Amino acid sequence: GLPTDRRRGEMSKGRGEKLQISLIMSRRARVFLLDEPISGVDPATRDVILEGILREFDPASLLIMSTHLISDIEHFVDYALFMKDGQVFLRGDADDLRASHGDSLDAIFRKEYR
Repeated sequence: GLPTDRRRGEMSKGRGEKLQISLIMSRRARVFLLDEPISGVDPATRDVILEGILREFDPASLLIMSTHLISDIEHFVDYALFMKDGQVFLRGDADDLRASHGDSLDAIFRKEYR
């Protein structure tokens, strides 16, 4: 759980991220834009954060997430857009991209990004 007797700035990065995601996902917004919500935290904390996002996410809403940790989010991505040097270089339905490239989104990104 999260400590109730500390300010956000006094928490570890992982606990602070958990708090921030909890507050964001508790809103009943139609669009959520998350910029690198799982970067800089340990793998176990990443799992907790992602589970919280998925648990609280309303399927009628839109979730846009930027991340370099593609393998951590791949199992729930519907649509992927890859950028390099500020330009889109690949985009499409996640299942279609996997099928056409015969690989995971993470592997596609690693090959295409070079």
